[in-house]
Amino acid sequence: MLQVLNMVGKVRIRFKIEVIDNACLVARAAHLMTHGEFAEGYSLIRDMQGSDFLTALRMLAEQEVMVKKLSDFKEKHKREKSESVAALLTRAAEEGDEEAISLLAGVPWKGELKN
Repeated sequence: MLQVLNMVGKVRIRFKIEVIDNACLVARAAHLMTHGEFAEGYSLIRDMQGSDFLTALRMLAEQEVMVKKLSDFKEKHKREKSESVAALLTRAAEEGDEEAISLLAGVPWKGELKN
Protein backbone atom coordinates (compact mmCIF):
# COMPACT_ATOMS: atom_id res chain seq x y z
CA MET A 1 0.00 0.00 0.00
CA LEU A 2 2.84 2.38 0.86
CA GLN A 3 4.45 1.74 -2.52
CA VAL A 4 1.20 2.62 -4.28
CA LEU A 5 0.94 5.89 -2.32
CA ASN A 6 4.56 6.74 -3.14
CA MET A 7 3.92 6.04 -6.82
CA VAL A 8 0.78 8.24 -6.80
CA GLY A 9 2.76 11.01 -5.11
CA LYS A 10 5.50 10.80 -7.74
CA VAL A 11 2.92 10.94 -10.55
CA ARG A 12 1.36 14.07 -9.01
CA ILE A 13 4.75 15.72 -8.65
CA ARG A 14 5.65 14.85 -12.24
CA PHE A 15 2.31 16.26 -13.44
CA LYS A 16 2.84 19.51 -11.51
CA ILE A 17 6.35 19.86 -12.92
CA GLU A 18 5.01 19.34 -16.46
CA VAL A 19 2.31 21.97 -15.90
CA ILE A 20 4.89 24.47 -14.62
CA ASP A 21 7.22 23.68 -17.53
CA ASN A 22 4.37 24.16 -20.00
CA ALA A 23 3.36 27.45 -18.36
CA CYS A 24 6.94 28.69 -18.67
CA LEU A 25 7.02 27.67 -22.34
CA VAL A 26 3.71 29.41 -23.06
CA ALA A 27 4.86 32.57 -21.27
CA ARG A 28 8.16 32.57 -23.17
CA ALA A 29 6.38 31.88 -26.46
CA ALA A 30 3.92 34.72 -25.87
CA HIS A 31 6.79 37.09 -25.12
CA LEU A 32 8.68 36.11 -28.25
CA MET A 33 5.59 36.21 -30.46
CA THR A 34 4.65 39.70 -29.27
CA HIS A 35 8.19 41.02 -29.64
CA GLY A 36 8.85 40.28 -33.30
CA GLU A 37 9.96 36.65 -33.07
CA PHE A 38 6.73 34.86 -33.95
CA ALA A 39 8.30 31.78 -35.56
CA GLU A 40 10.64 31.14 -32.63
CA GLY A 41 7.81 31.57 -30.12
CA TYR A 42 5.45 29.35 -32.06
CA SER A 43 8.09 26.63 -32.32
CA LEU A 44 8.15 26.40 -28.50
CA ILE A 45 4.47 25.47 -28.29
CA ARG A 46 3.77 23.90 -31.69
CA ASP A 47 3.85 20.30 -30.44
CA MET A 48 2.06 20.95 -27.15
CA GLN A 49 -1.25 19.12 -26.67
CA GLY A 50 -4.29 21.39 -26.59
CA SER A 51 -5.26 20.40 -23.05
CA ASP A 52 -1.70 21.05 -21.82
CA PHE A 53 -1.73 24.45 -23.52
CA LEU A 54 -5.06 25.39 -21.92
CA THR A 55 -3.89 24.24 -18.48
CA ALA A 56 -0.77 26.38 -18.87
CA LEU A 57 -2.86 29.39 -19.92
CA ARG A 58 -5.18 28.89 -16.95
CA MET A 59 -2.21 28.74 -14.59
CA LEU A 60 -0.75 31.95 -16.03
CA ALA A 61 -4.13 33.69 -15.78
CA GLU A 62 -4.50 32.66 -12.13
CA GLN A 63 -1.01 33.96 -11.44
CA GLU A 64 -1.89 37.28 -13.05
CA VAL A 65 -5.06 37.54 -10.93
CA MET A 66 -3.08 36.84 -7.75
CA VAL A 67 -0.49 39.51 -8.63
CA LYS A 68 -3.34 42.01 -9.16
CA LYS A 69 -4.91 41.11 -5.80
CA LEU A 70 -1.56 41.53 -4.04
CA SER A 71 -0.96 44.86 -5.76
CA ASP A 72 -4.44 46.12 -4.81
CA PHE A 73 -3.94 44.96 -1.22
CA LYS A 74 -0.65 46.85 -0.99
CA GLU A 75 -2.25 50.02 -2.35
CA LYS A 76 -5.09 49.83 0.20
CA HIS A 77 -2.87 49.09 3.20
CA LYS A 78 0.50 50.67 2.56
CA ARG A 79 2.01 52.69 5.37
CA GLU A 80 5.57 52.99 4.20
CA LYS A 81 6.48 53.12 0.54
CA SER A 82 9.47 50.83 1.13
CA GLU A 83 7.43 48.14 2.94
CA SER A 84 7.35 44.90 0.94
CA VAL A 85 4.12 43.11 0.11
CA ALA A 86 5.32 40.13 2.17
CA ALA A 87 5.93 42.30 5.24
CA LEU A 88 2.62 44.09 4.76
CA LEU A 89 0.67 40.83 4.40
CA THR A 90 2.40 39.28 7.40
CA ARG A 91 1.70 42.29 9.61
CA ALA A 92 -1.93 42.53 8.48
CA ALA A 93 -2.49 38.78 8.96
CA GLU A 94 -1.02 38.96 12.46
CA GLU A 95 -3.51 41.76 13.17
CA GLY A 96 -6.35 39.46 12.03
CA ASP A 97 -7.02 40.91 8.57
CA GLU A 98 -9.06 38.21 6.80
CA GLU A 99 -8.07 39.37 3.31
CA ALA A 100 -4.37 39.14 4.21
CA ILE A 101 -4.83 35.70 5.73
CA SER A 102 -6.67 34.57 2.61
CA LEU A 103 -4.01 35.97 0.27
CA LEU A 104 -1.26 34.28 2.26
CA ALA A 105 -3.16 31.01 2.00
CA GLY A 106 -3.57 31.52 -1.76
CA VAL A 107 -7.35 31.28 -1.74
CA PRO A 108 -9.91 33.85 -2.90
CA TRP A 109 -11.04 36.27 -0.23
CA LYS A 110 -14.68 35.84 0.79
CA GLY A 111 -15.24 39.59 0.81
CA GLU A 112 -14.37 40.12 -2.83
CA LEU A 113 -17.04 40.91 -5.39
CA LYS A 114 -18.15 38.17 -7.72
CA ASN A 115 -18.36 38.78 -11.46
